[in-house]
Amino acid sequence: MAKVWVLDTETKGTGANVVPLEKVVRPPEEDKAPDRSARRRPEGGRAGERPKRAKRAEPERTATALPPGHVRKKATGEIGKVLAVDARAGTATVRWLKSGSTSTVPLSSVARR
Repeated sequence: MAKVWVLDTETKGTGANVVPLEKVVRPPEEDKAPDRSARRRPEGGRAGERPKRAKRAEPERTATALPPGHVRKKATGEIGKVLAVDARAGTATVRWLKSGSTSTVPLSSVARR
């Protein structure tokens, strides 16, 4: 009878190997559910309380000075060139450099920094 081979991908990186099926399949005694009496609560915690997750560090963001006539969108940081300003309406017409689109935005939503 021919051997059945499978791709073992449990290695780190790209080092996958082709191994016989017998090496991958667990024996029946390992498939049992773990004994519940062996479980312990996490130290320092109450029953039902989830352990606290570590907070991720925010990436450091730096903003350089913009060339004359350019603004940065406060919400996303996207840069655009000011085409016109309507002081009475409090809006500016901006051509966004990333998408190439033009839109009219409130002056309060853009900054020169």
